[in-house]
Amino acid sequence: MILAIASSRQLEKSNPDAALALYPLNVEALLAGTVARLNRPDADASLEEMEARVRAALPTNAADARIYSLLGEILRRRELTESAYAMFDHALALANTELHALQWSIHRAVAASDHDKAIESLDLMFRRWPERIGSFAAAVPQIYSQAGSYAALLETIAQDPPWRRQLIAVLSDFNTGDLAFTARLLQDLALGSAPPSAAETAPLLASLFRRKEYDLAYRTFLFTLRQEEKDLSGFVFNGQFRQVASGRKFDWAIRQQPGVTATMPAVSRDKGPQQGLLVEFGSTPVLRTGVDQTIMLPPGSYQLEFAVTATSAELPKSLLWAVDCLDPRQPVQRVEVSEGTYHARSFQSRFTIPQNCPVQSLTLRTNAMVESWSNRYSGKVLFHDIRITAVQS
Repeated sequence: MILAIASSRQLEKSNPDAALALYPLNVEALLAGTVARLNRPDADASLEEMEARVRAALPTNAADARIYSLLGEILRRRELTESAYAMFDHALALANTELHALQWSIHRAVAASDHDKAIESLDLMFRRWPERIGSFAAAVPQIYSQAGSYAALLETIAQDPPWRRQLIAVLSDFNTGDLAFTARLLQDLALGSAPPSAAETAPLLASLFRRKEYDLAYRTFLFTLRQEEKDLSGFVFNGQFRQVASGRKFDWAIRQQPGVTATMPAVSRDKGPQQGLLVEFGSTPVLRTGVDQTIMLPPGSYQLEFAVTATSAELPKSLLWAVDCLDPRQPVQRVEVSEGTYHARSFQSRFTIPQNCPVQSLTLRTNAMVESWSNRYSGKVLFHDIRITAVQS
């Protein structure tokens, strides 16, 4: 008997039918085997048989919530709804974090407009089973789209539960996320006491951009700006380089590149932190500076203007601000920075955004195509500000 039990334990996951033949009281084998049968295409044909086998195990497993949850699923598939939910309720009475019963408890609460219960169950599930957020998140927009349930979800997320960031990240996924729902959620969060952080909005903005939903991406960026960031808005966001780049779409992105160090806000050895974008070259070839921002200008005429202080700047393949259309890709304007040493020199140039250019990039770049040690960049360039203004044609 002991040998049969031991052998049954070894087989309960890989071959539950054989495990039950060796030891019929092996509840783990019963659970694994029944779940496997429920997942088969022909499961409906044997629901009554499965129900009988599971019910037979109740007397010896009366305290196991999983048995009642499994029985509830079988009854649900047999369309015995009330009996199914009675089993789910009993499972939750035994163990309030029983996953499958929790999921159906949420569905039932939403259907009954019991929004407090629905969000309480969701909170409990995500706290106990954070690894299941990804698999359940796709159902969140469907379940919580009604006004009452949505308000309850919003209120709970605004309280900053431990699963908030993970859920927002999953809802923002390019491949599986309901991006319109997530954009609405983050925009509404921005109106409360716990607005979304840049780290929370960045994945959504990137996904919207990849789907070419540029207008919704830009609106979401603007509506989720924190109060202290709203003063930085303009055709160029944070054009005076007052705060650190967040990397969000429509904010500055800085990616450190070989031979060049870009710092925002600028840091001077003798003066400490100060306003501006400081670009320092290390007497090496430079292909890219790693500084750019996605911008969104309507068709029309504009002026690009920036102020620069340079110290012994040697720029053999130029240093310039480039405005380009991103969709479709095509150049719009180039404005070069002068070499040498000078203080607060202003550069400006007019350009036109055509009709077929819904979104653009503003990039600090060079004209170098390949690395050549005969073209070494050196010195410092401090950009005090950069702005784009609309002008009359």
